[in-house]
Amino acid sequence: MYWNELDGSKLLGKVFSYPVKVDKVELVEVSIKRDGPTVLIRFDLVGKIPDRPTKKWGEFNCCQCGINCSGVYDLMVKNVSRKMVCDIVIDAGEHRKVHLVSEDRSVEVSFFCDHIQFMGPSVYLNE
Repeated sequence: MYWNELDGSKLLGKVFSYPVKVDKVELVEVSIKRDGPTVLIRFDLVGKIPDRPTKKWGEFNCCQCGINCSGVYDLMVKNVSRKMVCDIVIDAGEHRKVHLVSEDRSVEVSFFCDHIQFMGPSVYLNE
């Protein structure tokens, strides 16, 4: 699956010349909201930065994106860490499943949802 397949990924398609594969991310934030219920996930793409950025972005070396997941159920969150590089899998079938797990399996986030909306991308300089 590619991030470009999700609703809201139009800007992503403009700043990357190729489809961006859903695979490895560095988890930045997981926000759980009871309205909806909704889970917002912010993450940095690992090893991927826009190759067709807009000029106004200036200098950067990190690309941050997110997903807004509504109608969430069967939510499971296991541990938190200062550095959370995770593999992410999105099953976009009838019952959409989002699953993030760190390489050492210490951090894990998993849930089903009714809808997934892509957010971003934005860029920044991480020194």
